[in-house]
Amino acid sequence: MNIDDALGAIEPEPITVQELIEDPPTDTGSQETPEDQQRRFFDAVMTGNDESIKASFRERTESLLKEFPALHPAYHVLALFEPLNSIDDADLDTVFSSLRRSNPNKERNVCLILLSRGGSIEPAYQISKLCKQWSATKFIVAIPRYAKSAATLIALGADEIHIGPLGQLGPIDPQLGGLPALGVSQALQTIAQLAEKYPGSSVMFAEYLKRVLTVEQIGYCDRIAQSASQYAHRLLSSKASISDRVEFIANRLVQEYKDHSFVIDFEESRKLLGEDLVKGDSSELELAERLYQLFDEFNYWLRLRDKRILLTGDPLENIIILRINRKKS
Repeated sequence: MNIDDALGAIEPEPITVQELIEDPPTDTGSQETPEDQQRRFFDAVMTGNDESIKASFRERTESLLKEFPALHPAYHVLALFEPLNSIDDADLDTVFSSLRRSNPNKERNVCLILLSRGGSIEPAYQISKLCKQWSATKFIVAIPRYAKSAATLIALGADEIHIGPLGQLGPIDPQLGGLPALGVSQALQTIAQLAEKYPGSSVMFAEYLKRVLTVEQIGYCDRIAQSASQYAHRLLSSKASISDRVEFIANRLVQEYKDHSFVIDFEESRKLLGEDLVKGDSSELELAERLYQLFDEFNYWLRLRDKRILLTGDPLENIIILRINRKKS
């Protein structure tokens, strides 16, 4: 007996009208499934069409937000996912536009999900202030992986910082041409000590410094480091739970850690900033982790097209596709 004969031999039991009323059949043909969304994403990657890729990411993100019904209406969710780019004035403008468009009356709280290695401290400071000002009662930052330097400065302005098991803050370490500003000052001190110890080397060091640094750059390094500490102080000063430690925390984040990439994980963040400020294992953090996984999945496959995706602002609207410029061997 073949399979068609076997299926034909099965006599279905009759269904009564009453059973149809109590348990009507569902139309599964029109239901959307995750597999459908996944297929559309791969179709978009194969065609390489930027608008199709954006539409696919938007569709998947909308489905994700619907899984958190208690969070999405309560929060205006923003994302700065720029793992290879620096925070700058363009991000500030985008965040401001998103807040004005989607939360004009400041009726919702703001949840900002961060993935960044840092950038300019001035727009970072303003982004933090804006998110706080545009929140109804609470501004939350969620960090699924890393929020370094200028991104750490953004987090300091939040009412709560939600840090995942792999999440980390970092030293607030302003850069000058890719070099840490504090490192330049410390290097000059080391050179001065060497020149004092070995007087014959002073001319060599002087010629080297004249080629690589100007007097204006040296002064700028000192000022920008002082500014970073002042910005951190201002963002922290409104928090009653650490009011007696604001100066200590700001100086520690700017002055004490010796490496731009130093990992300030959940435990160390909580010791430094306190349990009232640093949270873990929350719904906000679960949303952040899921959005990060979606972001990472898209970028994994987009590399096949020498492209990558960025999020700056509203994750449903501010989706950017960039082309990867690979070095020719």
